[in-house]
This record gives sequence, C-alpha cells and structure tokens, in this order.
Amino acid sequence: MHGTGPQPRWLASLAALIVASLAALTACGPQPTLPEGALAPIKVGVVTSLTGTLGTDGPGWANSARVAAREVNAAGGPIDGRQIELVVVDDETNPGRAEAIATRLVNEDEVVAVIGAAASSITLGLAAVTGPAQIPQVSCCSTSDLITMRAMGLPEEERFLFRTAPSDILQAKVVSIAATQLACSSLAVLHLDDSYGQPFGDAIVSEFRSGGGIIAAQVPFADEQASYTAELTMIRDAMPDCIALVAFPGSAGTIVQNWASLSGTPDVTWIGTDGVRAPGLVEQVGDPALIDGFFGTSPVTDGSTREYNAFRDRYRAFYGEDPIPFSSNQYDAVALLSLAIARAGTTDGVAVRDALREVAGAPSDPGGLILPGQLAEGLAEVREGIDIDYQGASGNVDFDALGNVVTSYEIWRYDAPGSTASCDGPRSVVPGGGGAFCRFRTLNAEEIR
Repeated sequence: MHGTGPQPRWLASLAALIVASLAALTACGPQPTLPEGALAPIKVGVVTSLTGTLGTDGPGWANSARVAAREVNAAGGPIDGRQIELVVVDDETNPGRAEAIATRLVNEDEVVAVIGAAASSITLGLAAVTGPAQIPQVSCCSTSDLITMRAMGLPEEERFLFRTAPSDILQAKVVSIAATQLACSSLAVLHLDDSYGQPFGDAIVSEFRSGGGIIAAQVPFADEQASYTAELTMIRDAMPDCIALVAFPGSAGTIVQNWASLSGTPDVTWIGTDGVRAPGLVEQVGDPALIDGFFGTSPVTDGSTREYNAFRDRYRAFYGEDPIPFSSNQYDAVALLSLAIARAGTTDGVAVRDALREVAGAPSDPGGLILPGQLAEGLAEVREGIDIDYQGASGNVDFDALGNVVTSYEIWRYDAPGSTASCDGPRSVVPGGGGAFCRFRTLNAEEIR
C-alpha cells in the first residue's frame, strides 16, 4: 500500500489494473442472474470498497448484497416480473471518487437506488448527488453522526439517505462505558481525521470527560499513512492508561506495529471501535500477539437469533464461509429496498423512499412479520396489500425520521491463537486460525441512552 519511491507511469497503471482484477476475483461467487427474455431489470447501485483500506471487507459486503438480490429475484423480483440488477462499483475507500461514482450511477447506469457506502465520508459524498436526484440511498456501515446532522438540516421531503447501522453518537457512550469498566482514569483518543473519525473522536472526548475521566490527548491522523510514529509519540508522551482508536483495519494495523516498535511506551489498554473489529485487522497487524487482549466496541449482530442464522446459512451456502461484520446490515439494506419497491409498486424515488419506513414498522395486519430468508413471502404479502414488518438479520431496522436505526452494542476483546482467556459471550472466529473476537459485554439501547 505504501510507496517506495517514484515509479514509471506505465508501471503504476499496470499495478492498478492488476489490483482491480484481483479485487473483482475476490468478490466473485454466485451472481444474481436474469432469465432469458426477462423484462428490463431494476438497477440498483452497490458502492463498496473492493480496494483501499477497507478492501479486505468490501468483497464480503458486495456478496451480502448478492445474497439478498438472488432471493428477491428467485421470487420474481419486486414488481411486474422485473428483477434486481446490482451495479457494483469499487469506491477504492476514496472519498474523492464519491461524486463521480454517484453521477455515473444516476446519469449513465440509471439506477433507481444506491446501496452504500461503507466509509461515512463516501456515503456523504454520494448523498450530495443522490439526494437532489431523489434517489433513495441505504448504507450498511456508515456510522458518523454527521449523517444525522445532515438530515436534521434538511426538510423532510429532501431526506433520501438511510442506514442500517446505528450512529456513532451512541457508540461514543459505549466507548466511555468500556473505558470506565477497564479502569481507565486517563484516555488518549486517536482518530481518523475525516467525517467518520473527527465527530466520533469528539464525542468520545465529551462522553469520557462528562463521566469524570481525564483526556490525556486527542490526536487526529490521516488514513493510509506510511507511518504513525509522530502521532504515537505525542500519545506516548501524554502517558495515558488507555487509548481509544477510531480507525479502519489498514491504518489500525500500521498503528499497532508502530506502537510496538516505539521505545518508552506505557503499558496501555487499547479500545478499538466498529471500524477496527474485522478479520482484516489481524491480517494487517501481521502478528496476532500484538493485539491479544485488545478491547473494542461495535454494534451487536446477535449470531444466536433466527434472523441472523437465516442470513448466515444462505451466505455460507453461496460462498462457503461465514459473513464478516456488517454483512447482515448489507443484506438488510437490499432486502428493505426490494420490499419498499414492491410496496411502492413503482421505482419512483419519492414513493420508494416513503415505503422504506412502511416495510419496517409495526404491522397493522396479523401475520405480517417477515424475516431474512422469507423475502418471497414478504413480496407476496405486499402484492396482496398486507402491511408487513421486516425484522433484520442485523437487528432492529425500523427507521426514524432521520433515516437512523437504534440497536444494541457490544464490548469485545480480541484473543490471539493460543489465548487461555475465558469468554462467557459468543466468539467470532477469525478465518485461517487468526484467533477470535469475544463478546465481553452487551449493552442494549436503553442502557446506552
């Protein structure tokens, strides 16, 4: 990822082509296909990170969208025999590409809706185009509170952005709770300097201080730097008990490596966030022992529920592996959108936007409850005029007036291979013998508020 000096332009172009090709191969698998002679498809853009700092997770999110689309298409599509066609685009985890991607999807591909992105900065960049075009947009993974603030600044009729992951304003409270539980009297906050990391970092500082904690340092950083030694030196000199890290797996891996090689560092407890909790973290760190006992916070996807298990079993059947974090949120995004199109009976953006809230609220009709794996039944009931309530694989997906959902959170701990630490909660095993993430504690929405 990090350059070693100037390269010939043709070599850089060749490298980019190879990376893009590999990313496409990584994301391959069973694809939603259209029967011969089918009516014009309903095009839906899927903006995800197949390359860049979130490139290890993007293919899994794209595949999760495909699982839902295949289920919808097997039932004949949302309306009039028209099936869903996913237009998957790599955003390269680069906010600078958002406007061009959205413009292409809206004007050239003529999508009726957009799923994405993961990075909040990219999601906001897409929304600057999709919103004025009245194109509904649903993100699986963007948690920045700036998304809520943006919605609050718009009249209701101009809000077209939704997300199936909760806002970081709640997660900041969970980070503070975790820091208190881990006996952190002083906390350093190291966060991405973007629309995801800055408001999240500010919220953590505010929450921890309001609870009587001391902020030893607040240090922003740019993603994908070759080294974070300068930022980490500032934190080392502040001598905190704990470090809260708001990052993506790529930068988090480099940060942990740099900290391990920096002299004179205090013995600290690390508290990561949702962007860190991914198998890609172990891959980026290289040595799992460096993050053994690493704590963190993340929205809960309860792997014991029938809703999640229904999604997981379908994902396994198609791709032969377990889904990664936020995959269930992505499945839910496509499921909700498909049911909303069916409910609206049209691909008109305003009608679909309004229907998104209608298919995920308390139903007036008995028997209107729809679970993952039951999208065919959901589509059939909608066509019959039955009021349905889709229950998400990721948990509650009832949208409020600002397009947000509210869910529970977990405090997690990473256990390296060979760890003897006990785990009373569910364990998420990292593929390839990379250890496991243990759910240390669960906090429901009422506890957080």
